[in-house]
Amino acid sequence: MTTDNSRKMVRAAPKLMLSALTALGLALAGSARAQTADQVTVTGHRLLPPSGPTISATGANDYSISAGDIADLPAGSASPLTDVLAQMPGVAIDQNQQIHIRNTEGPQFQYQIDGVLVPLDINTNPPFLTMINPLFIKKLDLIDGVLPARFSYATGGVVDIQTKDGCQQPGGSVGLTAGQREVVQPSAQFAGCDGRFSYYVSGLYDQGQTAFSQATPGANPIHDFTNQGQLFGILSYAATPSTQISLIVSAAASDNQLPNVAGLTPQYALSGVGTPPPSAQINSRLNFRDDLAMLSLNGGGPDGISYQLAYTAHFISQAFRPDDVGELIYQGEASTATHYDEDNTLQGDLTGAVGAHTLGAGFYLGDYHVTAEDASLVFPVFLSGERISTVSAETVQTPPTEPSGLQASTTPEQVIADTRATNILVGLYVNDLWRITNRLRADLGLRFDQLSGFTNHSQVDPTLNLSYQLTAGASLHAGAARYMQVPSFQGISPDASRVFNATTGAEPDGIATPLTEDDYETDLGVVVRLGSHMTVSEDAFYERTDHYLDTGQFGVTPIFAPFNYGHGYIWGDEMAVTYRGGGLSAYANLTLGENRQKGVATGQFNFDPDELAYIDAHTIPLDHQPLAGLSAGGTYRIGAYQVSLDGLYSSGLRGGFADQTQLPSVVQVNGSVQRGFRVPGIGQVVDRLTVLNAFDRVNLIRPAEGIGIFQSAYGPRFTVLDTVSLAF
Repeated sequence: MTTDNSRKMVRAAPKLMLSALTALGLALAGSARAQTADQVTVTGHRLLPPSGPTISATGANDYSISAGDIADLPAGSASPLTDVLAQMPGVAIDQNQQIHIRNTEGPQFQYQIDGVLVPLDINTNPPFLTMINPLFIKKLDLIDGVLPARFSYATGGVVDIQTKDGCQQPGGSVGLTAGQREVVQPSAQFAGCDGRFSYYVSGLYDQGQTAFSQATPGANPIHDFTNQGQLFGILSYAATPSTQISLIVSAAASDNQLPNVAGLTPQYALSGVGTPPPSAQINSRLNFRDDLAMLSLNGGGPDGISYQLAYTAHFISQAFRPDDVGELIYQGEASTATHYDEDNTLQGDLTGAVGAHTLGAGFYLGDYHVTAEDASLVFPVFLSGERISTVSAETVQTPPTEPSGLQASTTPEQVIADTRATNILVGLYVNDLWRITNRLRADLGLRFDQLSGFTNHSQVDPTLNLSYQLTAGASLHAGAARYMQVPSFQGISPDASRVFNATTGAEPDGIATPLTEDDYETDLGVVVRLGSHMTVSEDAFYERTDHYLDTGQFGVTPIFAPFNYGHGYIWGDEMAVTYRGGGLSAYANLTLGENRQKGVATGQFNFDPDELAYIDAHTIPLDHQPLAGLSAGGTYRIGAYQVSLDGLYSSGLRGGFADQTQLPSVVQVNGSVQRGFRVPGIGQVVDRLTVLNAFDRVNLIRPAEGIGIFQSAYGPRFTVLDTVSLAF
């Protein structure tokens, strides 16, 4: 379908879908008046289930934690959200706190706040300091497995967040975390209620030698300082007892040094520079900005009908600022790159009960305008006995004795590789949650999606989930679905391979424009409640993938762009146990799985020619999730004291040629002890002492070389932090 037709469809879709929703609402209302129906609410506004593993109403996996569970972690509410998610089954943590859910690449999952989908370009990978932090979370659900038809585009999982409410939780707190690695993190939050008006605001600042995973195994990283800040607010007004208007706003910024490695050998000569500066003094930076506003209307009519309409505006930018001298001398390329995305989305959902059926329909419209401005300084090189000037396109003859690829001049030339695209996403779905018997439910859905812009594709996807209540404490679920996943919109210029030709920035040829990913997933699981204190779950899944989406660097600039493998499969098994009784709460999760792919369909420049040929002929394991992972932790309260402990184990990621090298295992244990004090005239003061990586283990997360990797990444070393907080 052409772009013009796509835009016509975008303009017509709201009218068509609103007409369809109106017709569905009238039908639901007419049918419901004659029948008794359960109260139905829009996804994201259901009653709070117990923490731990459960099954959602549609039969998907649902792992839930509360604000109290987050506070029980060793770092408490100061924990990055990625550290919170890493304690859940099926989740692995990568370099720079990048999260992978069910062996998918980082961008292949979505965030939802109070039932509204956050735009797909949210920068949580890596998540230095984004619009999401644990301060404002009342409850968080990780939903994965076979998802209902409402979700598409990034279906590795859904992180569903319910925010704190000023009328339910008035008051506030201030806190300060400080410790080793120059960490200083003040924070504050305040909530209140005035009649029908509810408000919540939070803010925090963070600094320290913690911008990225450190590039060296030593106790202190080299050149890794960060300054970060974030503001978040939610305002809501109950217009009627069944209608609520909400506004969520967020602004986040982070300025980050890029880690260095000492003792590197200069690779190129630069005109005007005598003695090269040490590699430890290279001053490159990678900075981020993120601004978000979400306006939503939620309500319900008579007879159990509910609806949601939401508009979101979002701006995000990544800016790499190189050290021209240092990067030219050590890498032969210094790129000034700014990638930003301005987007607007509109979504609507309507649900209602008709007898044994809960019917739903909805739409999603997204306009993602992406701009990439890349200007690189590179050296010309000799190529087959001649040098091609990238400035004048003039062929300059050179002695044929000069070896190909040798630096031809010490004066750098500039290469421009800009690109921009308006990406339009259109999605329509219908859904039926059918209560077949008191024990058996079926969730059936059908979805149509279309993407145009940088990538063009449309697809129809069915979904089916069955859940069965074996006993009062045991439930089975099984399902199958087809999904369309869209590439990250942060792409590179389609001409990048050509414009860098005959320079030190040259990469192998490849297709820069990515394809959508087509997945076929099956899932089977069980959740058992053993008495009133313990819950056990197990879930197995298998997914066949076509054009699996991954991300890698083009050259040495640390901004990632999407590419596709040919075809492959993902399998996994997840086991979870939670216990809550007396003063003890504990959990343990074991995750097994593998992602294997064959062939490279786009982004061939991420691979050396020999590696590319090997992958085209062999199925390889991907490098972003271990074969086995374990997370466990617990909190024990005794008197005024609370002791918390958690740990992560990974059998190690992959690296080397075509990911054929198994990296060492990773182990990190964290702990904390805290005590509360009632200070007259001030309030409740809590002091928490936290130790990260208590055994000071050296954990290699990434090797110096790999697919799309150009620098080693190590986990944090032994770190002591102290947090003092005051609640009022």
